[in-house]
Amino acid sequence: MTEVVGEVFRKLYAPGSKSERVAVMLKVGDEELLLRRAGGNPFQDDILEGLVGKQIRARGQRIDVGLIMESWEEV
Repeated sequence: MTEVVGEVFRKLYAPGSKSERVAVMLKVGDEELLLRRAGGNPFQDDILEGLVGKQIRARGQRIDVGLIMESWEEV
């Protein structure tokens, strides 16, 4: 389990590929992580959308360039 603190934002992800979309991301220092919620829809998650613009502490599993959140809290 990984714990990180960062700001949630939207960004064009994987431009020019089949996976291209505006995704919810987490800015952690110099790193940008693709953010997903365990059990949530990977392409459209209204709960994640509600976190955009907020600073959070997220706990979850790191996978490549992403984080699958198990839990989070605003900080």
